[in-house]
Amino acid sequence: MRKFLLLLLFAALCCNGLFAQEECEDDRPLRMAIGPKIGVGLDMGSYSSLENFKPGMGLGYQIGAAFNAQFGRRTEMSCGGTGWFGLQIEAMYSSRSIKLGSSRLTTSCVEVPVLAQLYFTPSFALQAGATAVVILKAKPDELYYEGATYGTGQIKGNDVMPTVGLIYKARLNENSALLIDARYSMGMSNLAGNFDTKVSSAMLSIAYLFNVVK
Repeated sequence: MRKFLLLLLFAALCCNGLFAQEECEDDRPLRMAIGPKIGVGLDMGSYSSLENFKPGMGLGYQIGAAFNAQFGRRTEMSCGGTGWFGLQIEAMYSSRSIKLGSSRLTTSCVEVPVLAQLYFTPSFALQAGATAVVILKAKPDELYYEGATYGTGQIKGNDVMPTVGLIYKARLNENSALLIDARYSMGMSNLAGNFDTKVSSAMLSIAYLFNVVK
């Protein structure tokens, strides 16, 4: 993950000049965009006091929609919506998977990240905020390990996860942009009383955004 973040930073600094010279006659100090977003990543279970289950990593994915707003102008000659600050709100369906002993637990979730963004260039930003998570379903219904059976019906796992990351926004034209997003979300709540494992995730995603305010 660290190598990817460094590579993303290098690519952003190298490519930023291609998009920083955008010319326009935009008189609005705001640019808002919305579009589809997909991602893949690693889910990580924290230490569990359950003797039979030692949590490990698993693959996850997410799909949904992202809303992005960027405020102000970089300079007096810049287009509207190229300033220092931004906001991103998403509505995502996600599948998470962690290893518990010799078994694997998969949860279907709804996630709503709300992230503030600080743009060091017109295209490259740090982001931080929180992700609200609601688990819809867990499977399998029962986990088996060393002759013992553990039910997953009590798993609800509603959580508010602190989230940090990096984004790179490549403007394709004056009406659309490609958004590359790398982030880490830290699990804060146990899955359930009988599953005292917290689940964190590292995600890499991409979104195709269309301007709704030009």
